[in-house]
Amino acid sequence: MADPYASVAETYDFMIDWPSRLARERPFFGALLPSWADSRVLDVGCGTGHHCGLFAALGAQVIGLEPSAAMLARARALFPGDNPRFIEGVFSDITSLPGPFDLITVLGNTLAYAVDAEELTAILRAMREQLTPRGRLCIQVVNYDSLPAEASRRLPLIHRQAGDKEYLFLREYRRMGEQVEFTLITLCHEAAWRQTNERSLHLAITGALLCDGLHSAGFTDVALYGDYQRADYNPTSSPSLIAVATRKA
Repeated sequence: MADPYASVAETYDFMIDWPSRLARERPFFGALLPSWADSRVLDVGCGTGHHCGLFAALGAQVIGLEPSAAMLARARALFPGDNPRFIEGVFSDITSLPGPFDLITVLGNTLAYAVDAEELTAILRAMREQLTPRGRLCIQVVNYDSLPAEASRRLPLIHRQAGDKEYLFLREYRRMGEQVEFTLITLCHEAAWRQTNERSLHLAITGALLCDGLHSAGFTDVALYGDYQRADYNPTSSPSLIAVATRKA
């Protein structure tokens, strides 16, 4: 199967101001565990590894799971060594990883790649099996509650300069029933403009769907936030849907 991220791995990190983002998010993640020293963390869909690097800096032993070989190659180049450790794999590989873990994170809309509600619950159950008693799960996805049926939304244009190259990133979500089509258009200017287009289908994970899946999978103490400053989740206006849940003892 072709790597769907092969064409975007090189430019993926240009879209995100990682130092600024991680500085904003560090207090949120730092509070998820009573002690990060010698804790074990799994980041599912780790991409180019920046959150794994943050968790390792906080003191954890970290594994990043990622299906894209191209993204993993960049992660390993950015974070060489034994910690974080990066493994190529998909959702179905979660239960074969060397757990258990004190914390599992699924960030950057990764969980929306579940095919349907049934697979969503199966993925959540697999992650529960890999957690220590009272271990925690943190999920972050797009706020699909705020996207009405059959509607579309364009995210703000991102402009980046990298050396002699100029980048423009255009992103659009289009709701189609229980699914959402995500389109990423990348424009790169060097000697001339060059354009690449990527499309993928996501499951529209609403707050209700996620809570139902978490409870069905055996989680408790589910808290929903709208951002990494722990604002209450507002289905109409929150930029993200962030869930923190605990494995039932």
